[in-house]
Amino acid sequence: MSRKMTIAAALLLSTGLLAAAGCQQEPEDKLENAQESMSDAIDNVGDAVEETGEAIEQKAEEAQ
Repeated sequence: MSRKMTIAAALLLSTGLLAAAGCQQEPEDKLENAQESMSDAIDNVGDAVEETGEAIEQKAEEAQ
C-alpha cells in the first residue's frame, strides 16, 4: 500500500509543480518541463515496481 501512496504522491507533486510553473512560462518551456516531470514520475514508478519485485522474492524465499 505504501508504494501506491508513493507513486500517487509523486504524480500529484509533478502535477502541482507543472501547474505552478505553467503560469509563467512559454509553451515550449511548459512542454519541456512536463516531459521532465513525466520522466521523473515514470522513474519513480519503475523504482516502486523493482522494490515490489524484490519484496516478493524475499517473501517467497522466507516462505520456503
